[in-house]
Amino acid sequence: MNRKSILTALIAAAPPLACLSFTSVPVYNNIQSPSKLYQSISSDKSTIQLTECSGEKADIETVASFMVNAFWLQSPQQLVEGGGDVSESTHTALVEEQSRDLMEKYGERLGKRLLNSCLLTAVDGNELVGAVGMEVCLFDRQNEEIIGAQKSELTLKNALATLGPKQRRQYKDASVQEIATELLPPEIDAICCLSNLCVSPNARRRGIAKKLCSAVEETASEWGFSEMYLKVESDNTAAKELYETKMSYSVECTLTNQVTLRVDPDSGFVETTADTLILKKSLQSRKAERAAGYI
Repeated sequence: MNRKSILTALIAAAPPLACLSFTSVPVYNNIQSPSKLYQSISSDKSTIQLTECSGEKADIETVASFMVNAFWLQSPQQLVEGGGDVSESTHTALVEEQSRDLMEKYGERLGKRLLNSCLLTAVDGNELVGAVGMEVCLFDRQNEEIIGAQKSELTLKNALATLGPKQRRQYKDASVQEIATELLPPEIDAICCLSNLCVSPNARRRGIAKKLCSAVEETASEWGFSEMYLKVESDNTAAKELYETKMSYSVECTLTNQVTLRVDPDSGFVETTADTLILKKSLQSRKAERAAGYI
């Protein structure tokens, strides 16, 4: 069996991920330790600051609580089954699960991440009004699957492990894109993926979502990527309007009956299925958007 056949088998055998991959809402607290100020958005009423979340547990928990309240419980998609109010115990469980997902993706960890990730927040004064995440992962074009970051990292490490010590040293300073191109099957690429976008219901229609998206697209360009990807449910009209009409994303592929999540008022997150779109945007188009005054 040749190397690429082995790697294909490794990808298929990698364990499935049990994590949330969703946009996401309100306990309004300060983010205590922003690690980077991206930009300020000034308007007649206020100035919105975009900052990178530090990854510390307290800050991640604040963003998780915001996402639960603003996205899961107050999304225009009405993600709560039956439309009822959730119990206090269910709310606590939702925040804990969302926090675990965000810590896995963006939180501090002992070892260095092989794949870059970043969680941005939008803060108005001392109020958290928006958030968005981005992460590098693998995309299997043949099977039309965006592979989760944890599984992507395992796949890349396994690919490097097939090399001898001398060959591995050649990839010491290589980019993820270079490793994927040279060591993985040709249908698998390293991509940058946008996720977890949410804006407070009280702060919508102020351009915050577009600014958050633009900020992560700028970061993706700095990381050496020429495209940005994301997943959105086919019936999420508001999100599709933002991405396709206002942000110049286009449909890469349509996936039917994909596992997704909803909120049961009594038990928390539950699985269901929905048709899903993978959208893609060329980051070269940002030059045209900037020239037109959109960003």
